[in-house]
Amino acid sequence: MGKEIVDKLRQPEYTGEDRCLPCTVVNLVIAAVGSLVVSRKSRLWGGLAFAGSLACIYLRGYLVPGTPALTKRYLPAEVLQWFGKDPDDVPVRSGLGGDERLEEASNASSRESEERSESTADESPAATTDLDPDEYFLEIGVLTPCEEQDDLCLAEEFSARWTEEIERVEDTDASADRVATSFGIDERDEEYTIESHDDARILRQGQRMIGQWPSNAALIADVSATAVLAEFDPHWEERSPNQKGQLLNGLRLFLEDCPGDGGAIEYNEEVVESCCQSHSVLAVTCADSGERLVEFPLDEIEA
Repeated sequence: MGKEIVDKLRQPEYTGEDRCLPCTVVNLVIAAVGSLVVSRKSRLWGGLAFAGSLACIYLRGYLVPGTPALTKRYLPAEVLQWFGKDPDDVPVRSGLGGDERLEEASNASSRESEERSESTADESPAATTDLDPDEYFLEIGVLTPCEEQDDLCLAEEFSARWTEEIERVEDTDASADRVATSFGIDERDEEYTIESHDDARILRQGQRMIGQWPSNAALIADVSATAVLAEFDPHWEERSPNQKGQLLNGLRLFLEDCPGDGGAIEYNEEVVESCCQSHSVLAVTCADSGERLVEFPLDEIEA
């Protein structure tokens, strides 16, 4: 019974790594002031009120109803930056990587790469950390100029192999360990898990989030693409997980059919809500299932 109540109160979109620090601080101050007022009548009830408020903030992310909406509307950008919340940091679910923690978590058992000389690493194409995805995919034969329009399309050979691999991944059990291994992350002293939050999929190593996909279809697309890219790029296995994540996120834009149902793909402008801000993104979505494949900030595309 108690667990059911806690689960109903819990709001994962406002807690954990998604917790809004400005909201939390403001609500803690409100909780402290309110509890002090109550404690002037009764210390016992004041203490209970503060304990209950802390539990509510811990489980829900805030105490006062409507705090996230109020924060978005009234807190200026300068205040958000005091708490490490950059208004330009769009909270898109872009797949593997995105921060230095993934680099710390990756390839722990691969001692050969750690023992390479600095000069050798500098000479390797995989040592390049800032790749232009379009140029990279053109160079290795994954993309090619479209025949009927001024754009880039998947090369026929890659498209056929990717489709085959997607079907193979769909037919097997994609465990968290298998997903991590497919991306070249191999640290055996911590357990991998995949969490589901609505459509989104989160890959964790222990308590660390090392990848976040907008849907299971997006995760399947990335896992299957890693196997095929290893055939086209001789340096694929040497590339860092963060670099792989950047490339795979871009590659999903060129999907011709939706993984899973094989349906059409739609392009729409949508709004992504974070704890403190709202942002417009280009959303690439499966028309039939509604699963989202890619999110890109519109500001980046226009730039």
